[in-house]
This record gives sequence, C-alpha cells and structure tokens, in this order.
Amino acid sequence: MLEDVFRFHSALPGYAPTPLVSMDGIAGDIGVGRLLVKDEGRRFGLKAFKALGASYAVYRLLYERSGGCLEPEEFVGGKGRDLADGITFSCATDGNHGRAVAWIAGLLGRPAVIYVPEGTVPARIAAIRSEGARVVVVDGGYDAAVRRAEKECKDGHMVIADIAYPGYTKIPRYIQQGYLTIFQEISEQLEEKGEEPPNIVFIQAGVGAFASTAAQFFNNPSDGVRLVCAESQAADCLFLSAKAGDGMPRSVSSGAGTIMAGLNCETPSLTAWPMIRDRFDAFVSMKDHWAEEAMRLLAAGGVVSGESGAAGLAALLALYQEMPGFLNEELQLPDNPSVLVINTEADTDPDGYRRIIEKGSFPDKKSG
Repeated sequence: MLEDVFRFHSALPGYAPTPLVSMDGIAGDIGVGRLLVKDEGRRFGLKAFKALGASYAVYRLLYERSGGCLEPEEFVGGKGRDLADGITFSCATDGNHGRAVAWIAGLLGRPAVIYVPEGTVPARIAAIRSEGARVVVVDGGYDAAVRRAEKECKDGHMVIADIAYPGYTKIPRYIQQGYLTIFQEISEQLEEKGEEPPNIVFIQAGVGAFASTAAQFFNNPSDGVRLVCAESQAADCLFLSAKAGDGMPRSVSSGAGTIMAGLNCETPSLTAWPMIRDRFDAFVSMKDHWAEEAMRLLAAGGVVSGESGAAGLAALLALYQEMPGFLNEELQLPDNPSVLVINTEADTDPDGYRRIIEKGSFPDKKSG
C-alpha cells in the first residue's frame, strides 16, 4: 500500500518532497538532543498537507469506477477527467482540507462545494474560493458542517470527508492512507542523511485522521518510536477518549473554540480512533498560548507555521515547561532524545500569523 500511495503522489503535477529541517538550536533550549521539523506548509503550493489524503481518496474512487484500470499518471489527464464527469466534490472543513478538495476538483475540471463552520477566518474562505469552489458557511461548529454536507450533498455529489461516522468509512480510510507519503519521505530523508528514526513523534490531531497514519507507519511499538497526540484543551476529544479508559470515543463541545482551527473538532473519526487508542503512548491537552510560542520558535528557525501546524512542537513545549520529567520518566526516553514534529500548515491566516509572531517571546522555564 505504501508504494502505491507514494507512486500516486509522485505522479501529481507539482509534486516534490517537502523539507525536513533540523533545528538543533531550538532543541538545546527545550532539553532534547535533536529537533526535526517536516515542513508541510510548502506542499503543492496550498500551505498545508491535506492534499495528500484528499487526492489519494479521489484517485481510489475513480480507480474503482474504472474497474481497476486508472494509472496514477492518468489521474489528471483525459481518463481521470472522463471518470469524474458529472461529479461535484464536497466536504466539510475548518479550512485546509476544503481547499485541498477544491484543488483536486479543479485538476479534474469539476465543481466543488465546501462547507465551513461559522467563525472560519476570511483568509481561509478566500483560499478555498481561489480554487474555484463555492463556500457555504454553516451555523455551528465542525460537526454541524459535516452534517450539513452529508444532508445536502446527494445525487451527483462525492463527499470527500476525513471523518468517519456510521455508514461512511471507506473514504476516510483512503485519506488516512494518503498521508503515508509524509512518513515515507521522512524515512528516505533520514536515510539520505545517515540518521536513525526519531525517538518520539508529536502529532497534532483534530478528528484523528493524520494521527492514525502515524500509527500505521510506526506500527510496531518495539521499534522504540514513541507517539504523542497533541490537542487544544478546547477541542480535546481524543485526550478525553483516552482518559475515559473504556476504549470508546468521546465527543466535546465546540463552544469554547481554539486558535488551532484545524484541530477544532468535536468527535473522533471512527476509523482513526481505534488505531490511535492502540498505538499512541501519550495524549497532551494544552492551552492555546503554547501554539503561539511554538509558532514564534519555528519562525526564528525559518519555518512559517500556522496555529495548527505548530501544535506538535507546542505539546513538546508544554511538557517541557509543566511536566519536565515526563519524557524520561513516563515514556522512558533516553537523555537528549531525537524529536520529530510535523508542521502541517503555513500561515493560512496571514493576519493572525503576523499578530502572533510579533506579540511575544519564549517564556522562561518557571512560567506555566
């Protein structure tokens, strides 16, 4: 499966591996040996990683329509367009996934209708519209947008959602598989540098699709790679699901909101949660100011990161400040571990990014 996913993405126009950046200066400041940042803010010119999952899901659906006769190289050509004839692509989104679906629809010459929660910042709506999509603003949060898309997108629509719910599981699984390209690139980039895999990976999570991909790739705990899930306290459905201890997913209210808009999700994906539950080593629920601190640190290192993009590093900062012995004592990591974080988005809200970057600096170790 990994080879098939990677071959497909390699055939897309504009494909190139995103950078894997070493930030050793930051690593020393926060008490780890290495800090590696996979910068997905440069993926396909869309400022986020989401196109990897959405494009692979659409490809698999058209592949099935073709009876198994659609090659990756034919996806955006005449054959792919013929197979997509008559389809309107739709989804619910907090921004990045919707832009990705609209981009793919454009590659295939098809329309897209994208549903966004109320309060979605204008810059993210404008980015979706820039791909030629129609945007519908929904009263309520992300779950309300999912329900609206499911209700209204019937005949002629293909809903490309990254959250699985009863009766809708196939497409979210394809999306989860599509993100494997990120980890395959990381593996190859580390091999090229002659470096070992990281000791620990911090993965941000909304509904859990991307986190479940990390669980797929690092599927053997005995290999020694620890996985940590990072969420905002305002939308920590996976943290609460894990805390409950009975293996069942939990939902949260979206009323409080979070600056990490891409993670502002109320309910875990049914196809993602079991994989996360059974593989992740820890779950971090943190206040939003840690994302701001992480954004500023990444900016100082030359990486442009949005609020959700910085969430993995934010979780590491929160642990370093508030639970300084956690990595060694609870996760049994070696001294000076190698840490990997994924910058899943760049400045998808440019005005908000500028305000945060200009606002402050990294707190001293005694602050909370």
